[in-house]
Amino acid sequence: MQTRTCKCLKVDILGYNERMPTRRFSELAETAADQFGLVTIDDAREVGYGPKTLVKLAGRGQLERVSRGVYRVPFMPGGAMQAYMAATLWPQGIQGVLTHDTALDLWDVSDVNPAKIHITVPRGHRPQRAIPKAYVIHREDLDPTEVTAIEGIPVVKLARALRQCAREHLGRDLLEQAARHGRARGLLSAQEHEALVRELALEGVSGRA
Repeated sequence: MQTRTCKCLKVDILGYNERMPTRRFSELAETAADQFGLVTIDDAREVGYGPKTLVKLAGRGQLERVSRGVYRVPFMPGGAMQAYMAATLWPQGIQGVLTHDTALDLWDVSDVNPAKIHITVPRGHRPQRAIPKAYVIHREDLDPTEVTAIEGIPVVKLARALRQCAREHLGRDLLEQAARHGRARGLLSAQEHEALVRELALEGVSGRA
């Protein structure tokens, strides 16, 4: 099973009610608790807040703007994974998927150290705003069977990530390391592993778990 359990934030909603007594904000905080303290304009609309209201809440310090259309509830701990969740929430109207060497890094199977966060959106999605310097946007229609989640954050499965990284010319030693560790940890089936070894011409990679 490749999906990691979502470690949702433990939030005392009653504590938030003391600071922010509106029912709608409490509902928004509940959404944020499942997204490492983050909410989007679309999340806000679902509880009855318009974009202008979010700007006002940010002006009062009740929210913090992370990027265009993404806000953080300041009293909620975000943790190390918050930046990854923020990246998937950045594309408006859809949720992006973490891919390429970012996915490889999250699966923790190699020494890859991405300089930017790689996000894949559908081919037809065209954000009408500047892409943050910390992100690399790829446009590809991913098969739903190739996507899973790590702590609630959408990410491609390891086999797909390896193929993407090979296409982007990631070092062969890192690919081989990831394939070897992925198979040992059960993130790649024997069939997936054998196919990758042949397809990517990997060497020195044992086919045994």
